[in-house]
Amino acid sequence: MRGRLPGWLAASGVLAVLSLGLPWSASTAGTGAPSRVAIIAAIALVTTGLVRERDRLLSAAVLVAAAGVLIGGVGPSPGRLSLAAAVACLAVGLRRTGRRVLPGR
Repeated sequence: MRGRLPGWLAASGVLAVLSLGLPWSASTAGTGAPSRVAIIAAIALVTTGLVRERDRLLSAAVLVAAAGVLIGGVGPSPGRLSLAAAVACLAVGLRRTGRRVLPGR
C-alpha cells in the first residue's frame, strides 16, 4: 500500500506558488518569467494525478517542474531556487511513498 504525501505535497505546492511571486532576475518577478507555464502545468499534473490516482502524472510533474527551473537560464534567483525546492519536495515525497520519481514503463 502506498503512503500519502500530504506534507511533502503541501510543501511542494507552497514553494511552487511562492516561486511565482519571487524575483527570477533583477527585473522580473516569477509571474513575468517564461517558466510560469511549467509551474502551472506541473501543478495541474499533480492535481489531476492525485484526483485520478495516476502515478505517471505525478512523475511527469517532476519533469515539467524541473524543466521550469531550467527555462530562461540557470542563474540562482529566489524564484528559481524556490521552484527547485518544490521539485525536490515532490521527488522526495514520491520516493518515500514508493512511487516512481521519473516516468517509466
